Amino acid sequence: MTDRDHRQFLNRARCECGQQVGADIRMTRPPADLAQQLQAMIGQECAVAETSFTGEYARCGQLAVELVATYVPGIRAAFHPAFLAHGLVPMTPTRLTDEADAWLASGCDGAGEAGLWMCMPHENNTPNCQESEFFVAPDDALSLLSGIAPLAFDYEPPLMQPIDLSVEPGNGAVLLRWEPPGAGDIAGFRVLCEEADGGAAPGHAFAPPDLTAEHDGTHYFTAGNLCGDHPFSTVRLEPAAATDPDTCGNGLLEAGEACDDGPDNDPGGLCDRDCRLRVGPGLHALAWDHVCSAHVDFSDDSVVVGGLTNGTAYNFVLVSYDLAGNPRAFARVVTATPDSSLPDLLPTADEGCGCAASREGHGLFAMSLGTLFIMLRRRPRPRRASSRATCS
Repeated sequence: MTDRDHRQFLNRARCECGQQVGADIRMTRPPADLAQQLQAMIGQECAVAETSFTGEYARCGQLAVELVATYVPGIRAAFHPAFLAHGLVPMTPTRLTDEADAWLASGCDGAGEAGLWMCMPHENNTPNCQESEFFVAPDDALSLLSGIAPLAFDYEPPLMQPIDLSVEPGNGAVLLRWEPPGAGDIAGFRVLCEEADGGAAPGHAFAPPDLTAEHDGTHYFTAGNLCGDHPFSTVRLEPAAATDPDTCGNGLLEAGEACDDGPDNDPGGLCDRDCRLRVGPGLHALAWDHVCSAHVDFSDDSVVVGGLTNGTAYNFVLVSYDLAGNPRAFARVVTATPDSSLPDLLPTADEGCGCAASREGHGLFAMSLGTLFIMLRRRPRPRRASSRATCS
């Protein structure tokens, strides 16, 4: 697992698809009593959450609850990415991360860091782990010595958006211009397009990103292009509570609505303020067969899209994405019709089309959290609660 993976691999699409993260844990200096129990957890502020059921944090998912002897040869565990952002509801039937009926307090939202926590219960007469019984946490010296860096997750699309979008037709091509925001978390842009009459994709051959490739900030990811309707793993996620149910514009797709992009609903956008689609379903879903430009850097403000049929009207949408690959479509659809009588915008007729090779991906990406070298003390030192804010 590379440093870049730790910082920007985990995005909303991977969470929605349940693309599991693997954890390898091994003990090299066990205590004399191999019958002691150790618990390994994944999440945020697990030590605080374990004994404060009404506080800011919910109890973390458990990777393993095993005797010390089991950790000596090593254990392998896996967890759904939602465990990084949220803990479990009190009524969950299980806390184990490899069980589908584990019930998390929320879904694939938020951004922040989480990591591995370990504790030895039964050091005192109080059942379960107490805050003072945790001896491994994402930010302590033992974790860093063992090579266990925290995992960053980002399940939120860019906050800032371009100021405007315009299109100029040419001969077999169009020129799109926009004004980038002055700041924000945008890594780049891509243009998506469709035939205005019917919504057909134009046939540009931009391949979707590889499922397990190291993300370099030049692609975006959606659950549709990663797993479609077949997630790799599932857990039970507490649905977001709607403050205004059955209302167009609340961001939730409800009965009678074809779309709902929340604050991005717009008369000129992909979804209007009556929750009706203004583009085809594929373009609204940001399907990769509608991608018709290569990556455009954040600092650029224009791109030429070629390979278009003269006399055919096309809809164009500008999509921004962050370093983790979370996309957001700019709420403005522009339309243009290339024509042979118009100026050439490209040196050659086929410039602007492109292909990208892609290896076949896999459903489980085993990201090792590092081999854990731990030596248990008979009396672990108490841990002070971190002041880091929740990212839920």
